[in-house]
Amino acid sequence: MTYTQRQCFRMLAVVLTAATVLQAQPKRTDAIWARSAPAGSLTVDGKMTEAAWSKAESLYVEYGKAGGIPGSGYTAETGVIKDPVKAWVKFLVSDNQLYLGVTVQDSSIGGANLTSGDNFGAADAIIFNVRDKSKPDVRPSPSTEFLWGWIRATWMNAETNVTTVGALPATGPKDRYSKLRYETATTVKGTTNDDAKADTSYTVEMRVNLDSLGYATGSTPGDIIMFNMAIRDVDWYFPVQDWVTFSRVWIQGPWANVAEKNHLRIHTRPDVTISSGAVPTIKPEVTIADGKNFASPAIDGKLTDDVWKAVKGFDITWGNDTVRNSYPSTGPFRSGQYQPEVNGGKANIVDPADATVKMFFKADTLYVGIDVRDRIVQFSNSFDRWDGVILTIVDRAKIEENDHYPVTRELTVQVDSAKDNATRLQGYFPTLRDSLKGARVVLGLNAGTVVDTIGVKADAGYQIEMALTLTQLGYPAGRGDGIAFLGLDLLDGDSFVNATNSYGTRTWWFRENVGSDGPAFCYMDPAAVLTSVGRNDATGMATEFSLLGNYPNPFNPSTSVRFAMPEAGTVALTVYDMLGRSVANVNVGSFGAGEHAFQYNASGLSSGVYFYQLRMTGSAAHRAYSTPFAKMTLVK
Repeated sequence: MTYTQRQCFRMLAVVLTAATVLQAQPKRTDAIWARSAPAGSLTVDGKMTEAAWSKAESLYVEYGKAGGIPGSGYTAETGVIKDPVKAWVKFLVSDNQLYLGVTVQDSSIGGANLTSGDNFGAADAIIFNVRDKSKPDVRPSPSTEFLWGWIRATWMNAETNVTTVGALPATGPKDRYSKLRYETATTVKGTTNDDAKADTSYTVEMRVNLDSLGYATGSTPGDIIMFNMAIRDVDWYFPVQDWVTFSRVWIQGPWANVAEKNHLRIHTRPDVTISSGAVPTIKPEVTIADGKNFASPAIDGKLTDDVWKAVKGFDITWGNDTVRNSYPSTGPFRSGQYQPEVNGGKANIVDPADATVKMFFKADTLYVGIDVRDRIVQFSNSFDRWDGVILTIVDRAKIEENDHYPVTRELTVQVDSAKDNATRLQGYFPTLRDSLKGARVVLGLNAGTVVDTIGVKADAGYQIEMALTLTQLGYPAGRGDGIAFLGLDLLDGDSFVNATNSYGTRTWWFRENVGSDGPAFCYMDPAAVLTSVGRNDATGMATEFSLLGNYPNPFNPSTSVRFAMPEAGTVALTVYDMLGRSVANVNVGSFGAGEHAFQYNASGLSSGVYFYQLRMTGSAAHRAYSTPFAKMTLVK
């Protein structure tokens, strides 16, 4: 079995703590329910008179006011905005169709009748993006663009000139209209393309067929539609005046053809209907536990403190669909990987990127620990071949000046070539650490790892340990509402004497960088308190099948392996060498729920570094469990 194949069998814990009960749930501004309406109960006529619309969940959008964090915003493209957009957007689903009802208050409705060319930038329009998750081999899920408005362009589906007085809007692009059965209808209170008298508002109903986009809103678990919308507004252009203004306001993302900033999570479930009462609370995607019962870790680049052993982690692994699909919510569809061209091509990846990430908070500090399993640790000046990580976190106080949405900070740690300090900080990290005194970070090389520029020997990886002061990232004392919008990108570059064999990769969890879409909605939950290794529920019993490490480590030739079981079952051990080959398989035996240990004798193996994993089969439901990999060192 190859190294890559070994990784594909990994079963991962994706929740950052074993605590399962959430209290004082924070309000989600990046998510909403679309209630289910009976098939045939909605007619797309631009009137929204059906009873179902009165039961629909809705969002209010207004130019000049902060929208739902972290991706909503607004901008004036020209002029002083005297008639700001005010809009109400409603959501329903029926028969795997997404229905949108939008009412926009506007005193000047229409599109510019320019002498030539398209008028896309000077038209009242609604543009939106639904991510297409129908292609499992394409991640992140690509964008699907939908356009509606008084847009004059050859690529719009317009039967008449939309810029004449009284004209209705067009829908597009043309291919989207036909292939997806995208349907719209509009009513206007006023006269379009004529400013002789002020208009009042327009209402549009839209229907999008979700079948070909990979959604199944009628399935038993339901689905989450990935969506963003922007409302463009041009005022006082009919006829052209000196005070013409263009503006746009958006929900989670400003564009229809690219995924940027964030996406609205539209939750659907067959039992959440127009008659089912209050909608369920939409929980955080990731819960970050409170480490107040543990001593603060020494920030030394070694994840050996007791608190790190108590925290559950998640993995980031190149080429591993099982890992990516284990992420919560829309994580499997926004997480992804990328291999740029290096030295004119894309070489075969012989050492795939692989790491475990752990997080917890304590008072006003967020701690992040990253264990990178890398057999070729190197330094390069070329970004495409860096080793390191990019952590993105939304600053809760800083607002971007032009687009008026929360700024995302990019905290980058690069493996450095300096022998006495392997840590090189990039992005916002130097400012946060040095100027604001808001961070401590150390990249520690594991024993046996030597940073070089050309791979000549097998390394043993490295660890990154961070302590981020939340008050220097826009949080008030006491961590505010406890919400953190996070993403993490694992950078892995491997260079060889034969330059054509060199490569670099980027593999990310939720969000790749500040310009991309979809940070994870995380909650630093004071009710999720870490108590002891493997025991994080109210009863003190293990809630997950957990590997608690081996001691001593290094060892010769025996070591004690500790683990915790949530129920009775049988346990087996598999040991792998550095090339991913299975070198030992041991049936450990049957155990009851709780913590246990067994002695492993490695006298038949040679000195070296090995990976190991435990597997368990529950006695009651015969459920299969598997732990993340851990590392042991045999020294004879």
